[in-house]
Amino acid sequence: MKFSVPHNWQSDLLPRMNTAGVEQVYAKLARDFVGGGRASYMLPHVTKSKAAKCISEARQRGISFNYLLNSNCLGNREWTAKGQRSLVALLDWLIDIGVDSVTVSIPYLLELIKRRYPKLKVGVSTQAGVDTIKRAKYWEGLGADRITLAEISVNRNFPLLRQIRSAVKCELQLIANLDCLSSCPFWAYHAALNSHGSQDNHSSGGFLIDYCSIACNYIRLKDPVEFIRAGWIRPEDVHYYEDIGIDSIKLVNRTFTTEALLLIINAYIKGHYDGNLLDLFPRTSKTKNIILQKPNILHKFRYFFHPFRVNLFRLFEARKLLGDMKVYIDNRSLDGFITHFLDKSCDLQSCDECKYCNRVAEKSVNIAPDWQEKAVSNYRKYLDSLVGGKMFKYSVNLFK
Repeated sequence: MKFSVPHNWQSDLLPRMNTAGVEQVYAKLARDFVGGGRASYMLPHVTKSKAAKCISEARQRGISFNYLLNSNCLGNREWTAKGQRSLVALLDWLIDIGVDSVTVSIPYLLELIKRRYPKLKVGVSTQAGVDTIKRAKYWEGLGADRITLAEISVNRNFPLLRQIRSAVKCELQLIANLDCLSSCPFWAYHAALNSHGSQDNHSSGGFLIDYCSIACNYIRLKDPVEFIRAGWIRPEDVHYYEDIGIDSIKLVNRTFTTEALLLIINAYIKGHYDGNLLDLFPRTSKTKNIILQKPNILHKFRYFFHPFRVNLFRLFEARKLLGDMKVYIDNRSLDGFITHFLDKSCDLQSCDECKYCNRVAEKSVNIAPDWQEKAVSNYRKYLDSLVGGKMFKYSVNLFK
């Protein structure tokens, strides 16, 4: 199996990486005209010159570089002369610094790139939501070289994966270590939030409140079976996907430190991991996330200091939601878990009737009860301040 792995723009990543099976690294600037799947505040800041140096180093090591252009909305700026100039300038720069391929979520971008930059390979992002044979064939017809299928809906659907594989000739890729909610209701909105939150000259200035992640964590901690229902792929189970013709596995997360990324990459290359499965997933951790460490956290402050947009006191209560989740999922207890899905489609049965993931969760998911109760309460309070409107106004009671 080939692997596509994230680059965190840190100079120590590539020299320390086990490149066996690593075909590609991917990343993007914190902000550009197109934007992408992570808001600017979530990403490490990097200059264009350093990005070019990292790309050159990857290619020297025989690893291709994929630049993400996977925003799913350009705010209609693409239909202006100024927007066209900005878009072409970005693509010209990518060609100049030696990028091998790009990943898009917008059909128009795929057609434009294939017409104007025919030597540049173009992949389709998971944010395009490709989860049917018709969608896969449509994107392939537009010229896609690779399609990353929709992680929230197809990773456990082996009958569908086999059908898509037989229907298209382009490469197929799956994301292994995301734990988004199965059939996530926030997915499309989350993609739009991050798209606009990572675009140059957008009216938001990169500011956003990640309601989707907050709501997702609240649901997951309130009902821990959602940890199991998510579409992740364990390192030990990658071979099942290789057997049905999946070409590559994509790993995340670009916000992680080099140490955290190497742990993930090594686990999937070895096809084995002993310990907490959540170690391999993106998490808000002060020890693993670059953005929560100095000097990056000071750099991110500018995205959030907007006292006339939002109640800063309530906004910064989000610090209660940061830190490691005290959730442990014994990876060894999940040996054999995936075989239940090899000939089944979860789309054809209600989770309330099946209960398979519930039974697995009961024996595999361990959460510190006191921490869980406190965390659920903190998430609920924060959501209430967003939904009820308290986040967006100041109130002063002179009698207290």
